[in-house]
Amino acid sequence: MAVSLLTRRLRAIVGPAFAAVLFVLAIRLLYHEVQGISWEEFMAGLTGVRPLYIGFAAFLIALNYGLLTAYDLLALRYVCRSLPLRRVALVSFLGFSLGNNLGTLLAATPLRFRFYSRWGLSPSQIVVMTAILGLTFWSGLWFLGGTVLVCVPIELPAEVSLPFGTRTLGVILLALAIGYLLVCCLWRKPWPIGKLHLRPPEPGLMAVQASVAAIDLLISATALYLVLPTAEAVPFAMVLGAYLVGISVSLLTQVPGGLGVLDLILLTLLKGTVGDSVLASVLIFRLLYYILPLLVGMVVLAAHEIYGGAVEARQARRSN
Repeated sequence: MAVSLLTRRLRAIVGPAFAAVLFVLAIRLLYHEVQGISWEEFMAGLTGVRPLYIGFAAFLIALNYGLLTAYDLLALRYVCRSLPLRRVALVSFLGFSLGNNLGTLLAATPLRFRFYSRWGLSPSQIVVMTAILGLTFWSGLWFLGGTVLVCVPIELPAEVSLPFGTRTLGVILLALAIGYLLVCCLWRKPWPIGKLHLRPPEPGLMAVQASVAAIDLLISATALYLVLPTAEAVPFAMVLGAYLVGISVSLLTQVPGGLGVLDLILLTLLKGTVGDSVLASVLIFRLLYYILPLLVGMVVLAAHEIYGGAVEARQARRSN
């Protein structure tokens, strides 16, 4: 009884403290983001984009955050666990809205550990889920990014230079995709991790993984394409390639929200057609895809912690 009471009290302290730390980090990130562009530059970007396109981009991003729930559902399916959809959607939204801005290791992974462990999953299951989440994203990026960059290689700025061209990068990504496919089809020997004996995902699950991630990337790249200045004709394949490279580099470097990376790549690619106004377009995209979900996620997390703390306090009083 004493141990149970102590555990509840610790949860009541740790949860709000963790939420407060994320809140402070989010405010710091928002301040840094706002400092990076002037009001005049932002308004110049807005005037070049039709309001209808901005509204449709916002709709696509909202749809995309709903689709991201499939990442967690696939991971739960892999560890043979099931949870109510509302719970999975909550953790998925908080994990992606805060993780996209503050980093996977700093925000998304601790959030998932906190919620999923409270709902009965073991630490080893959550570790495996985290790995499957990452594998889902990378499988889609390997297939889609490899195909796009082989067909439409792009020029990278000097600040984001690679030891090889982007077409070679596309070949490497496709090789990784094919290798993952072969492992899922041929490797059946289990890998013991704690009490779990893991195998590569079945080919059917792997196909769903890659499809979900590819659709996720296509929707978000389309939203970015819609907020680019409409006065110039910009090939969608070029924007998609730039977006995929920018996302890849930002994830590999763990730059929160890919700050600066995507901006540099797009400016280099589109400076001949769109010009410097592409920076304002990227800010509009960041506002829709990163900042607004971050603000909503902060409010949802704070509300959940306050409500959860009140419920646990009421249960503690009843047990006494």
